[in-house]
Amino acid sequence: MTDTTKHIINKLLVRLLVLLAVFAVLDIIYYFTLYKKDMDENTTLMEISQRANKGIDIVYLGESSNFSYAETDTDRRFICMMIEDSLPGHRVGNLTKGACHAGIYYDILRNIPKNSDVKTAIVTVNMRSFTSEWIYSNLETPLRKEQIMLKKAPALYKRMLLAFKAYPIWTEKERSTLIRRGFKRQTFVLPHPFPYRNANEWDHGVGYNCTLYNGVQPSMDSIALACHHIKHFACTLDDKNPRIKDFDKIVKLCKKRGWQPVFNILAENVDQIDSLCGPDLLYLLEQNVKYVTDRYESQGVIVVNNLTAVRDADFFDRDFPTEHYRQTGRQAVAKNVSETLKKRLY
Repeated sequence: MTDTTKHIINKLLVRLLVLLAVFAVLDIIYYFTLYKKDMDENTTLMEISQRANKGIDIVYLGESSNFSYAETDTDRRFICMMIEDSLPGHRVGNLTKGACHAGIYYDILRNIPKNSDVKTAIVTVNMRSFTSEWIYSNLETPLRKEQIMLKKAPALYKRMLLAFKAYPIWTEKERSTLIRRGFKRQTFVLPHPFPYRNANEWDHGVGYNCTLYNGVQPSMDSIALACHHIKHFACTLDDKNPRIKDFDKIVKLCKKRGWQPVFNILAENVDQIDSLCGPDLLYLLEQNVKYVTDRYESQGVIVVNNLTAVRDADFFDRDFPTEHYRQTGRQAVAKNVSETLKKRLY
């Protein structure tokens, strides 16, 4: 290496160090001036993490299933409130946000204060969240934007990521393309010959032919509902699924923090699925629940299987598959969780 080359390298290193020093100073200034304001304006997730304050020994991470209720309900308590009422001597923290999934739950858990009293983390497992319609939902963009401020990174760097919109922003056409491509990749395995190979083909077959499994004269609404169920549940889960990877991270985090993870598999409308789509789709859903249960129980997770805990009449949304239950449905889910905790932990 010549003296000239060494000189150039030294000059570059000095400039780099100066830039790093300037960035560090600006980061400190930003952190103590505008950072809190930007946090308040751009994410609610940190505030949710901070709810796990002193005295909270159980946290419940959920989405809209936790707080949704029918107008006719007389008991409008959240599922987490019902669990707390069934566990005297324990306090359950409500770490809930609509449209959340395992990737968001991980960031919320990761930012729970180190000095919290948390011992148990109940994490909602929504079986619809594993498929492309949720993964590329139009609600995902604002959630991913909020996640930026929860990164373990310099404050100024996170603000730069926000400024440059370093999160997925899809046009409706792009989102539809991603979802449809995902349906084609949602292959499944059945124990017998079947005319379709993936969710896209099955969805198209039912929609194009306007036929339901049970032979009942279909309406446009019943065909649409059957197709929604197919797109949400016609798949065979494996460890390549991004949500499975998120749940794996949650398990590792809980072990690191000394928390007992509890996975609460939500009830789906199995009565409606069986009626509109038949036993094949119900079989796939049950196999996926078994996959989740076997995978995580082998890792020390307590899994509560609520898949069939709620009957059709207790789902109050009738034109789209949701996990929104009337009070008897929420009570059934809460009872199964609290009784499992009593048997296994308390």
